[in-house]
Amino acid sequence: MQSFKISLSNGANVAGIHNIPPRSASALTHRPLIIGLHGSTYDCHYFDTDNAHTALIASSAFGVPFVSIDRPGYGGTTSFLPVSENSSFPEETGIWLHRYILPALWSEFGVRNSCNCIVLLCHSLGSMGGIVAAATHAQDRESVYPLGGVIISGLADKLLEAMKENPVREPNVPPEYVLFPRDIKDNLMFPPQTVHPAILKHTDRLNCRSPFAEIESLRTQWLPTWRDQWASHVVAPLMFGLAERDCFFEGTEEHVRDCIAAFRNSVRADGSLIRHAPHCLELSYWSQGWYARCFGFAIECSTSYAAAIQ
Repeated sequence: MQSFKISLSNGANVAGIHNIPPRSASALTHRPLIIGLHGSTYDCHYFDTDNAHTALIASSAFGVPFVSIDRPGYGGTTSFLPVSENSSFPEETGIWLHRYILPALWSEFGVRNSCNCIVLLCHSLGSMGGIVAAATHAQDRESVYPLGGVIISGLADKLLEAMKENPVREPNVPPEYVLFPRDIKDNLMFPPQTVHPAILKHTDRLNCRSPFAEIESLRTQWLPTWRDQWASHVVAPLMFGLAERDCFFEGTEEHVRDCIAAFRNSVRADGSLIRHAPHCLELSYWSQGWYARCFGFAIECSTSYAAAIQ
Protein backbone atom coordinates (compact mmCIF):
# COMPACT_ATOMS: atom_id res chain seq x y z
CA MET A 1 0.00 0.00 0.00
CA GLN A 2 1.05 3.62 -0.43
CA SER A 3 1.99 5.90 2.47
CA PHE A 4 0.39 9.28 3.12
CA LYS A 5 0.36 12.14 5.61
CA ILE A 6 -2.44 14.71 5.80
CA SER A 7 -2.68 17.97 7.73
CA LEU A 8 -5.75 18.29 9.95
CA SER A 9 -7.88 21.32 10.74
CA ASN A 10 -6.49 21.48 14.30
CA GLY A 11 -2.89 21.78 13.08
CA ALA A 12 -2.06 18.11 13.72
CA ASN A 13 -1.17 15.43 11.18
CA VAL A 14 -2.53 11.96 10.44
CA ALA A 15 -0.34 9.38 8.73
CA GLY A 16 -1.08 5.99 7.29
CA ILE A 17 -1.29 3.82 4.19
CA HIS A 18 -3.93 3.35 1.53
CA ASN A 19 -5.04 1.29 -1.46
CA ILE A 20 -7.40 3.11 -3.83
CA PRO A 21 -8.59 0.95 -6.73
CA PRO A 22 -9.82 2.99 -9.71
CA ARG A 23 -13.58 3.43 -9.94
CA SER A 24 -13.50 1.46 -13.19
CA ALA A 25 -12.17 -1.56 -11.26
CA SER A 26 -15.40 -1.91 -9.30
CA ALA A 27 -18.72 -3.28 -10.53
CA LEU A 28 -20.41 -1.91 -7.40
CA THR A 29 -23.13 0.68 -7.71
CA HIS A 30 -22.19 1.99 -4.26
CA ARG A 31 -18.87 1.53 -2.55
CA PRO A 32 -17.66 2.44 0.93
CA LEU A 33 -14.39 3.89 2.14
CA ILE A 34 -13.09 1.42 4.73
CA ILE A 35 -10.83 2.92 7.41
CA GLY A 36 -8.72 0.60 9.57
CA LEU A 37 -8.03 1.43 13.22
CA HIS A 38 -5.25 -0.76 14.62
CA GLY A 39 -4.97 -2.04 18.17
CA SER A 40 -2.42 -1.40 20.88
CA THR A 41 1.26 -2.30 20.20
CA TYR A 42 0.70 -2.01 16.41
CA ASP A 43 0.43 0.76 13.80
CA CYS A 44 -1.15 1.19 10.37
CA HIS A 45 0.88 -1.69 8.93
CA TYR A 46 -1.11 -4.16 11.02
CA PHE A 47 -3.58 -4.25 8.13
CA ASP A 48 -0.83 -4.74 5.53
CA THR A 49 1.73 -7.10 7.03
CA ASP A 50 2.76 -9.25 4.07
CA ASN A 51 1.38 -10.58 0.78
CA ALA A 52 -0.91 -13.07 2.54
CA HIS A 53 -2.01 -10.99 5.52
CA THR A 54 -3.28 -7.73 4.10
CA ALA A 55 -6.49 -5.88 3.38
CA LEU A 56 -5.00 -5.09 -0.03
CA ILE A 57 -6.26 -8.39 -1.45
CA ALA A 58 -9.93 -7.77 -0.65
CA SER A 59 -9.64 -4.06 -1.44
CA SER A 60 -8.35 -4.76 -4.95
CA ALA A 61 -10.69 -7.70 -5.55
CA PHE A 62 -13.83 -5.75 -4.64
CA GLY A 63 -12.61 -2.39 -5.93
CA VAL A 64 -13.20 -0.84 -2.50
CA PRO A 65 -10.85 1.93 -1.22
CA PHE A 66 -9.07 1.07 2.01
CA VAL A 67 -7.17 3.38 4.36
CA SER A 68 -5.27 2.38 7.50
CA ILE A 69 -4.06 5.11 9.83
CA ASP A 70 -1.62 5.43 12.69
CA ARG A 71 -3.98 6.32 15.52
CA PRO A 72 -3.15 9.43 17.62
CA GLY A 73 -0.08 8.68 19.70
CA TYR A 74 1.24 6.07 17.27
CA GLY A 75 3.65 6.29 14.34
CA GLY A 76 3.47 9.45 12.27
CA THR A 77 0.17 10.75 13.66
CA THR A 78 0.24 13.58 16.17
CA SER A 79 -0.38 12.68 19.81
CA PHE A 80 -2.90 14.46 22.04
CA LEU A 81 -1.14 13.41 25.26
CA PRO A 82 -1.41 14.20 28.09
CA VAL A 83 -5.08 13.37 28.66
CA SER A 84 -6.94 15.79 30.90
CA GLU A 85 -8.38 14.55 34.21
CA ASN A 86 -11.98 14.92 33.04
CA SER A 87 -11.46 12.83 29.90
CA SER A 88 -9.91 9.50 28.87
CA PHE A 89 -7.73 8.11 26.11
CA PRO A 90 -10.66 6.40 24.32
CA GLU A 91 -12.76 9.56 24.51
CA GLU A 92 -10.00 11.80 23.18
CA THR A 93 -9.28 9.33 20.38
CA GLY A 94 -12.96 9.27 19.43
CA ILE A 95 -13.17 13.07 19.49
CA TRP A 96 -10.09 13.41 17.29
CA LEU A 97 -11.47 10.82 14.89
CA HIS A 98 -14.86 12.48 14.65
CA ARG A 99 -13.79 16.13 14.55
CA TYR A 100 -10.54 16.03 12.63
CA ILE A 101 -9.35 12.70 11.22
CA LEU A 102 -12.45 11.17 9.62
CA PRO A 103 -13.53 14.44 7.97
CA ALA A 104 -10.03 14.82 6.46
CA LEU A 105 -9.92 11.20 5.26
CA TRP A 106 -13.41 11.49 3.82
CA SER A 107 -12.45 14.60 1.86
CA GLU A 108 -9.14 13.16 0.68
CA PHE A 109 -10.11 9.57 -0.11
CA GLY A 110 -13.89 9.22 0.07
CA VAL A 111 -15.30 12.12 -1.93
CA ARG A 112 -12.53 12.01 -4.53
CA ASN A 113 -13.08 8.32 -5.21
CA SER A 114 -16.87 8.20 -5.50
CA CYS A 115 -17.50 6.54 -2.15
CA ASN A 116 -20.84 7.12 -0.42
CA CYS A 117 -19.94 6.42 3.23
CA ILE A 118 -17.24 5.43 5.69
CA VAL A 119 -17.10 2.02 7.38
CA LEU A 120 -14.72 1.72 10.32
CA LEU A 121 -12.71 -1.51 10.66
CA CYS A 122 -11.56 -1.54 14.29
CA HIS A 123 -9.26 -3.99 16.05
CA SER A 124 -8.71 -4.46 19.80
CA LEU A 125 -8.14 -1.21 21.71
CA GLY A 126 -8.58 0.70 18.47
CA SER A 127 -12.24 -0.25 18.78
CA MET A 128 -12.66 2.00 21.81
CA GLY A 129 -12.03 5.18 19.82
CA GLY A 130 -14.07 3.80 16.93
CA ILE A 131 -17.09 3.24 19.17
CA VAL A 132 -16.75 6.72 20.69
CA ALA A 133 -16.54 8.26 17.21
CA ALA A 134 -19.62 6.33 16.05
CA ALA A 135 -21.58 7.35 19.15
CA THR A 136 -20.53 10.98 18.75
CA HIS A 137 -21.39 10.93 15.06
CA ALA A 138 -24.90 9.69 15.86
CA GLN A 139 -25.48 12.71 18.12
CA ASP A 140 -23.93 15.31 15.79
CA ARG A 141 -26.45 16.76 13.33
CA GLU A 142 -23.71 18.78 11.61
CA SER A 143 -21.29 15.95 10.87
CA VAL A 144 -19.40 16.48 7.63
CA TYR A 145 -18.84 12.78 6.82
CA PRO A 146 -21.31 9.90 6.36
CA LEU A 147 -20.85 6.89 8.63
CA GLY A 148 -22.25 3.72 7.10
CA GLY A 149 -21.06 1.03 9.52
CA VAL A 150 -18.66 -0.17 12.21
CA ILE A 151 -16.72 -3.45 12.43
CA ILE A 152 -15.18 -4.54 15.74
CA SER A 153 -12.89 -7.43 16.65
CA GLY A 154 -10.63 -8.13 19.59
CA LEU A 155 -12.52 -5.99 22.11
CA ALA A 156 -15.17 -7.31 24.47
CA ASP A 157 -16.48 -6.93 28.01
CA LYS A 158 -15.25 -9.82 30.19
CA LEU A 159 -11.51 -10.01 30.72
CA LEU A 160 -9.81 -13.33 31.30
CA GLU A 161 -8.66 -13.69 34.89
CA ALA A 162 -4.99 -13.37 33.95
CA MET A 163 -5.67 -10.00 32.26
CA LYS A 164 -7.32 -8.23 35.18
CA GLU A 165 -4.05 -6.74 36.47
CA ASN A 166 -2.30 -3.75 34.87
CA PRO A 167 0.77 -4.51 32.74
CA VAL A 168 4.25 -3.70 34.04
CA ARG A 169 5.74 -0.55 32.55
CA GLU A 170 8.95 -1.10 30.63
CA PRO A 171 11.95 0.78 32.15
CA ASN A 172 13.83 1.64 28.94
CA VAL A 173 11.21 3.78 27.22
CA PRO A 174 9.67 7.16 28.06
CA PRO A 175 7.23 6.84 30.99
CA GLU A 176 4.25 7.73 28.79
CA TYR A 177 4.75 4.55 26.73
CA VAL A 178 5.22 0.79 27.06
CA LEU A 179 6.94 -1.59 24.66
CA PHE A 180 6.22 -5.30 24.98
CA PRO A 181 9.14 -7.74 24.63
CA ARG A 182 9.03 -9.84 21.47
CA ASP A 183 8.70 -13.29 23.12
CA ILE A 184 5.99 -12.18 25.52
CA LYS A 185 3.99 -10.59 22.73
CA ASP A 186 4.27 -13.56 20.36
CA ASN A 187 3.30 -16.07 23.03
CA LEU A 188 0.33 -13.95 24.02
CA MET A 189 -1.01 -13.08 20.57
CA PHE A 190 -0.35 -16.31 18.70
CA PRO A 191 -1.46 -19.59 20.32
CA PRO A 192 -0.09 -22.74 18.65
CA GLN A 193 -1.57 -23.66 15.26
CA THR A 194 -3.24 -20.29 14.71
CA VAL A 195 -0.70 -18.43 12.55
CA HIS A 196 1.70 -19.27 9.75
CA PRO A 197 5.30 -19.34 11.06
CA ALA A 198 6.21 -16.64 8.52
CA ILE A 199 4.12 -14.09 10.41
CA LEU A 200 6.54 -14.26 13.35
CA LYS A 201 9.24 -12.74 11.13
CA HIS A 202 7.32 -9.46 11.24
CA THR A 203 7.05 -9.16 15.03
CA ASP A 204 9.86 -6.64 15.47
CA ARG A 205 8.73 -4.51 12.53
CA LEU A 206 5.13 -4.42 13.71
CA ASN A 207 5.84 -4.01 17.41
CA CYS A 208 5.19 -0.39 18.41
CA ARG A 209 5.40 1.43 21.69
CA SER A 210 1.95 2.13 23.07
CA PRO A 211 0.61 4.97 25.22
CA PHE A 212 0.32 3.62 28.75
CA ALA A 213 -2.76 5.80 29.24
CA GLU A 214 -4.58 3.80 26.58
CA ILE A 215 -3.71 0.37 28.02
CA GLU A 216 -4.60 1.50 31.52
CA SER A 217 -7.90 3.05 30.38
CA LEU A 218 -9.35 -0.30 29.33
CA ARG A 219 -9.78 -1.48 32.91
CA THR A 220 -10.18 1.79 34.76
CA GLN A 221 -12.30 3.89 32.39
CA TRP A 222 -13.63 1.92 29.43
CA LEU A 223 -15.08 -1.33 30.76
CA PRO A 224 -17.06 0.29 33.59
CA THR A 225 -18.76 2.84 31.31
CA TRP A 226 -18.72 1.77 27.65
CA ARG A 227 -22.21 0.29 27.47
CA ASP A 228 -24.26 3.25 28.64
CA GLN A 229 -21.92 6.09 27.77
CA TRP A 230 -20.98 5.02 24.24
CA ALA A 231 -22.31 1.75 22.79
CA SER A 232 -25.94 2.58 23.50
CA HIS A 233 -25.68 5.70 21.31
CA VAL A 234 -24.32 3.96 18.20
CA VAL A 235 -26.97 3.78 15.48
CA ALA A 236 -24.83 2.68 12.51
CA PRO A 237 -24.86 -0.99 11.48
CA LEU A 238 -22.40 -3.07 13.49
CA MET A 239 -20.46 -6.29 12.87
CA PHE A 240 -18.84 -7.79 15.97
CA GLY A 241 -16.32 -10.63 15.93
CA LEU A 242 -14.73 -12.35 18.93
CA ALA A 243 -12.02 -14.99 18.62
CA GLU A 244 -12.53 -18.16 20.64
CA ARG A 245 -8.86 -18.20 21.67
CA ASP A 246 -8.63 -14.48 22.37
CA CYS A 247 -5.82 -13.84 24.84
CA PHE A 248 -7.59 -11.00 26.65
CA PHE A 249 -11.34 -11.72 26.67
CA GLU A 250 -13.57 -14.73 27.26
CA GLY A 251 -14.22 -16.34 23.89
CA THR A 252 -17.75 -17.69 24.22
CA GLU A 253 -21.05 -17.43 22.35
CA GLU A 254 -22.68 -16.02 25.47
CA HIS A 255 -20.09 -13.26 25.65
CA VAL A 256 -20.72 -12.35 22.00
CA ARG A 257 -24.45 -12.05 22.63
CA ASP A 258 -23.83 -9.96 25.73
CA CYS A 259 -21.61 -7.51 23.85
CA ILE A 260 -23.99 -7.21 20.91
CA ALA A 261 -26.81 -6.36 23.32
CA ALA A 262 -24.92 -3.22 24.37
CA PHE A 263 -25.52 -1.73 20.89
CA ARG A 264 -29.25 -1.61 21.47
CA ASN A 265 -29.88 1.33 19.12
CA SER A 266 -27.86 0.06 16.19
CA VAL A 267 -30.06 -0.47 13.13
CA ARG A 268 -28.28 -3.80 12.61
CA ALA A 269 -26.01 -5.68 14.99
CA ASP A 270 -24.36 -8.89 13.78
CA GLY A 271 -22.09 -10.93 16.03
CA SER A 272 -20.12 -14.15 15.80
CA LEU A 273 -17.58 -16.25 17.64
CA ILE A 274 -14.70 -17.26 15.36
CA ARG A 275 -13.93 -20.80 16.45
CA HIS A 276 -10.31 -21.67 17.34
CA ALA A 277 -9.05 -18.29 16.12
CA PRO A 278 -6.61 -16.00 18.02
CA HIS A 279 -6.91 -12.35 19.05
CA CYS A 280 -5.14 -10.99 15.94
CA LEU A 281 -7.51 -12.31 13.28
CA GLU A 282 -5.84 -10.22 10.59
CA LEU A 283 -2.48 -11.92 11.21
CA SER A 284 -3.82 -15.46 11.54
CA TYR A 285 -4.88 -18.33 9.28
CA TRP A 286 -8.34 -16.73 9.39
CA SER A 287 -7.02 -13.47 7.89
CA GLN A 288 -8.47 -13.57 4.39
CA GLY A 289 -11.74 -15.13 5.49
CA TRP A 290 -12.18 -12.34 8.03
CA TYR A 291 -11.25 -9.64 5.53
CA ALA A 292 -13.73 -11.06 3.02
CA ARG A 293 -16.48 -10.85 5.65
CA CYS A 294 -15.49 -7.30 6.61
CA PHE A 295 -15.49 -6.04 3.03
CA GLY A 296 -18.74 -7.85 2.28
CA PHE A 297 -20.39 -6.29 5.32
CA ALA A 298 -19.04 -2.86 4.38
CA ILE A 299 -20.49 -3.20 0.86
CA GLU A 300 -23.86 -4.13 2.37
CA CYS A 301 -23.63 -1.07 4.64
CA SER A 302 -22.83 1.14 1.66
CA THR A 303 -25.83 -0.17 -0.26
CA SER A 304 -28.18 0.20 2.72
CA TYR A 305 -26.89 3.73 3.34
CA ALA A 306 -27.68 4.68 -0.25
CA ALA A 307 -31.16 3.18 -0.03
CA ALA A 308 -31.90 4.99 3.24
CA ILE A 309 -31.19 8.47 1.88
CA GLN A 310 -33.10 8.07 -1.39
